[in-house]
Amino acid sequence: MKKEAEKKKKTRRGRKKKFKCHCCGREQLFCWNCQCGFQICPACFEENRWGMTNGPTWICPDCGSIRMME
Repeated sequence: MKKEAEKKKKTRRGRKKKFKCHCCGREQLFCWNCQCGFQICPACFEENRWGMTNGPTWICPDCGSIRMME
């Protein structure tokens, strides 16, 4: 039973998630994302930082949700 639990953990963590930036439209290895589905790559985030963040949080431009940068 212990091996089955380890197997499930590996497959859950090992799965690759595809990200697609809503700004540039390219597939990325990492994107900041929101619960509403909005995704933005680090390069586009830096370009638009002035309007989206004020430190440790950022505001989703689609739904207005305040998100932590984790």
